[in-house]
Amino acid sequence: MKLVEVEPGKNISNLIVRVISVAPARMIQTRAGRKTMLKEVLVADDSGSAILSLWGFNEGNDLSAGMVIKIEDGWAKEWQGKVQLSLGRSGKYELLEDDGSVPSITELGASKESTISEE
Repeated sequence: MKLVEVEPGKNISNLIVRVISVAPARMIQTRAGRKTMLKEVLVADDSGSAILSLWGFNEGNDLSAGMVIKIEDGWAKEWQGKVQLSLGRSGKYELLEDDGSVPSITELGASKESTISEE
């Protein structure tokens, strides 16, 4: 599966992407009134880019720009007119060895154009 094939409201069975940038974690309040950490990770492949939202205090601490990850059993939704990825309840990501199958940050052209705002 490629990012261009991801549709809001659909499951993401298996997606391999490169981490472009990782925003600092921030504390947010959920609709239920609980506080939790949110880390937003910009990911891309040769078909596009999207934000992967990681919820929880320990999620995403092992990620940095340039890494290749596989997202399994994730979820996609639309947020502010763009596709946003999430792991949902049963999803996970796995760090993969960079075998060159996913273009580099430079090849993706995302290093200058795509960043996550720190609001």
